[in-house]
Amino acid sequence: MTTTSEVLLTSEASGQMWNVCVWDFHSSTSLLTYKGGTTAPHGLAVLNNDFIISALTTKPVLNIWSLHKRDNQQMKMVCPGRVTALDVTPNGEYCIAAVSEKIHIWQVCTGHLMTVLGRHYQNVTCLRCCDDGSYFVSGGDDNMVIAWSLGRVLSETGEYSNRRAPVHVWSQHSLPITDIHIGYGGSRARVVSSSLDQSCRMWDLASGEMICCIVFDVSITSTAMNLTESLLFAGGSNGNIYCYNLYDRPIRTERHIQSDTDDPSTTIYSGHSKQVTCLSISLDGSQLVSGSHDCDVRVWDVYSGQCIKTVPHKGVVTNARLIPTPPGVVSEIKRPLLPMQPFERHLYIPQKSGDSGEDNSSDTLNLYINQFQQVTKSSDEARLYTEPLLRSRDTFDEVTPQVQETCIAEMKQEINELKSANKNLYSFAVDEILQERNKPS
Repeated sequence: MTTTSEVLLTSEASGQMWNVCVWDFHSSTSLLTYKGGTTAPHGLAVLNNDFIISALTTKPVLNIWSLHKRDNQQMKMVCPGRVTALDVTPNGEYCIAAVSEKIHIWQVCTGHLMTVLGRHYQNVTCLRCCDDGSYFVSGGDDNMVIAWSLGRVLSETGEYSNRRAPVHVWSQHSLPITDIHIGYGGSRARVVSSSLDQSCRMWDLASGEMICCIVFDVSITSTAMNLTESLLFAGGSNGNIYCYNLYDRPIRTERHIQSDTDDPSTTIYSGHSKQVTCLSISLDGSQLVSGSHDCDVRVWDVYSGQCIKTVPHKGVVTNARLIPTPPGVVSEIKRPLLPMQPFERHLYIPQKSGDSGEDNSSDTLNLYINQFQQVTKSSDEARLYTEPLLRSRDTFDEVTPQVQETCIAEMKQEINELKSANKNLYSFAVDEILQERNKPS
């Protein structure tokens, strides 16, 4: 169907003709369309080049289409609430979605809801994963940008998972966060956040320090960087797109950009009549794609700042992103490596030994020492840990009454032994001290 190395995915708010459309990037012809509802801003993701995931604007539902199918049938995943932001890990193993102020993480191959994170105080508006999937960053209406370690938040599943602490909490913005961009480099990448407070701030993911702050004269609604991270693009609420050269001048902590001044480090792309909702850069960094509330998707030449083409839409453009051409778009023979499983609405808790009547002697046994720590042992080794674990307060309520009585008796005996030992130690110390004082000098 296409020989281009990139395709353009767009979604718009009217839903008159389609929900998501796949375009040939160079010819701007429609390749595939997917119908069913409308996609929310920051609610479009491509899972492992096999599936398109769309978070509906008005319903707590995720629409999922297989890229290799042409029948336009979608799977529906019911979520605990309306999804306000969505992203997937690059390897396609996990789907991360924000429901109001909570962040839910599903394991794709099983559908298990692995953890629920609660650190934001208002709705999460954007989510982004880094290129190796080790970290993800969230931004919300509470003006905060939070960096999370995926491995850390998945290290324990259960009811206490929402108490996981983030890696960094950046609260320097004074108004809601509108967009987040993460560069390349994994845990050492740079993070750019845009806000309605008219600023873009760049952070170092490894150290958590703020590298610089660029202040504009309009509210910033979207942001992006090229692959070399030399150019910063910021979409404004007035329709202008600001292209700022990060290496044109010596580094400063804070810079101010004015639209009416002739600044050689800044190029302004003018063409949209309303606010810019999304930005995306081509693989070679020569072209920029922008979506706007004026119902247009525009393609810009980065170096000249000229608009190359315009792709009109029926409604407000909510998402526009460039991705490498998935094999399923080119050929229907390509099949997904793993099928999608329905996403669970309740938190997944690993099964413990004794929950079922079957003999699990060959299975692994998850033993919870307390609410912040987990140890995995084989069934043979687990017998050595059973007795001290039964004395733990967190697991005490989960055992049978007979075992509880045994534990209470053992604890009382241990307390009596400790009291006796303390009494003997006190008596010995007093006797020794008195004898030393009563000795004749």
